[in-house]
Amino acid sequence: MKEFENRLITFTQAAHILGYKNYRSVLRLIKEGYLREYEIPHTKRRRLALAEVMKVAVPEPFDGAHLK
Repeated sequence: MKEFENRLITFTQAAHILGYKNYRSVLRLIKEGYLREYEIPHTKRRRLALAEVMKVAVPEPFDGAHLK
């Protein structure tokens, strides 16, 4: 998990990791307190910590069906 510690990602990248179609669901997670946004200094751009996104991510169950 060390490679995730300081990396910031976009809302769209977070949506992709979490399996959402767009970033609006990520905005909901921020509003509900599951994720924290960070503002890049001297810009209006906002990012998310990859490590925090990975903590929210829930792996899909593996049933082995695609191996048959």
